[in-house]
Amino acid sequence: MTLRLTHRRAGLSLCLLLTLAAVPCARAATLQQAGDLLQSGQFAQADRAIAQVLAAQPDSAAAHYLDARLLAAEGKWPLAEKELERARRIDPALPFAPATQVQALTDDILRHRWKNPPGLAGYGQAALAVLFLGVSAYLVWGVLRGRRHTSRS
Repeated sequence: MTLRLTHRRAGLSLCLLLTLAAVPCARAATLQQAGDLLQSGQFAQADRAIAQVLAAQPDSAAAHYLDARLLAAEGKWPLAEKELERARRIDPALPFAPATQVQALTDDILRHRWKNPPGLAGYGQAALAVLFLGVSAYLVWGVLRGRRHTSRS
């Protein structure tokens, strides 16, 4: 009797373990689901789904391209550019995406690159920094000039 219960429990444990192991596979997001979430504007869910797909398929050009589209939609332009470059390194043709869509994404990324170039805080802030340095140099020059005139008198 004890032997039967032990085998039965072992069998139930094995079934439970196999069922639990199968659940994450059934719940793993697909590229299609991630694309649908992105298309419907559910960015947080799309982000999680794309992360799952990339974890399962790190060399998927389609997943990296979809991630680039998501990042662009969120306004994360430098990251979108990197993901698009990664997708193109894996598959330069990007045959899974319409050419017009790829071109539009590329154009958007380039347009935003010039608005806020990497490595600089932006042209406006750079201009303010140059103006600040110029005013500071003028003031220092004025103080030094004033000292010369006072010492001659």
